[in-house]
Amino acid sequence: MKKKLPLTIFEIVAYSILILMGLWALVYVALGIACEFIRYDTSVATANAKLNLGFLWEGLIILGVTAIAAVVVLLIHAKKTDRDFEKAQRRAARLNKKAPAQEVVEAEVAPVEEKKEEE
Repeated sequence: MKKKLPLTIFEIVAYSILILMGLWALVYVALGIACEFIRYDTSVATANAKLNLGFLWEGLIILGVTAIAAVVVLLIHAKKTDRDFEKAQRRAARLNKKAPAQEVVEAEVAPVEEKKEEE
C-alpha cells in the first residue's frame, strides 16, 4: 500500500520559501524600527536612506505579499483536500449501495414450554 505524504513537494517548497520571505521581512521591519529610534550615523542608517521607502515600509510590504501568498497556497491545499475527502465519501456510499452490509443481529432465545391439550 502506498504511503501518502500529508504534504506534497510543492507545498513543502512553497512553505519553505514563504517562511524565508517572512523572516526576511521581519529583519527589514526590525532594521526599519532601529533606524527610526537610533539617530547615529551608521551603515544601516545610510542603507535606509538609500532605499525608496526605507526598511520599515519595504519590510511591511514584503510581509503582506508573503501573507497573501501563504493564504493562496493554503486555499489550494484545502480545496484539494476537500475534493479528495468528498471523493472518498462518494466511493464509500457507492460501495455500500452495491453490497449491503451484512448486519449480525444477536437475539436471545428463551425456551418455550409447550402445553399439551387434554382431550
